[in-house]
Amino acid sequence: MLLMELGLETFIRHKPLATSGYHSLYQWYRSVESEHFPDPSGLRARMEQWIFGLYPACIKYFMSAFDVPEHYQVMAVTRSNICKNGIQALSRGGAVIYYASVFLYFWVFSNPVVSLVFGSYLYICINWFHLHFDEAFSYLRIANYKSFTRFHINRDGNLEVFTLAVDKVPRDWMLDPDWDMEQKQPQQLSHRRKYPSKWSAAAGQQDPVNTVRVVDHFVIRQNQEPDFVSSNGSVSR
Repeated sequence: MLLMELGLETFIRHKPLATSGYHSLYQWYRSVESEHFPDPSGLRARMEQWIFGLYPACIKYFMSAFDVPEHYQVMAVTRSNICKNGIQALSRGGAVIYYASVFLYFWVFSNPVVSLVFGSYLYICINWFHLHFDEAFSYLRIANYKSFTRFHINRDGNLEVFTLAVDKVPRDWMLDPDWDMEQKQPQQLSHRRKYPSKWSAAAGQQDPVNTVRVVDHFVIRQNQEPDFVSSNGSVSR
């Protein structure tokens, strides 16, 4: 924000901006129009009067809305008026236009700067200080190194927990012909099939079925202690 204000002040002091007021592009258009397409009979002025000035107003505000340098001119002119007459002299509509123009330029300029600074910070942290791995993984949107957890209750009633990981995620997929040819029973759950997934990796060495590995496994034992119910109905162990 400070750099943008310094650049705006530099342009104003060297007078490439804030010299022609608002709608400078429209004023240039009208001067070129009158120079190359003169109207000695005054027909253009009468037509503007008949349509209540709608046609020139549309051109003027469309030029202000879609011409990016015009926004910088609006900022420069408004800033000069604020510095000369004070913020109290600025109307509510003028303040809205000024802050909208400032926000537009600030958003365009700040996004790449903030991304570069924050990305450099995360890069240094994960490579040298070994910090912020989760934040860097999300920020860089890395497609690989996925992991997930599966739970299984075995025959003894114990809860088994498996953490599975895939280092390289395939980018190209294809229909699995084995899944299509497998005899499917009605109401059969997909995880009980030999080929549960309709899709397989285009490159066989990258298929998650072949590359998945167990990174953690532990068992939560079933509690065998009996429950005792007291006379007042409460449960104790």
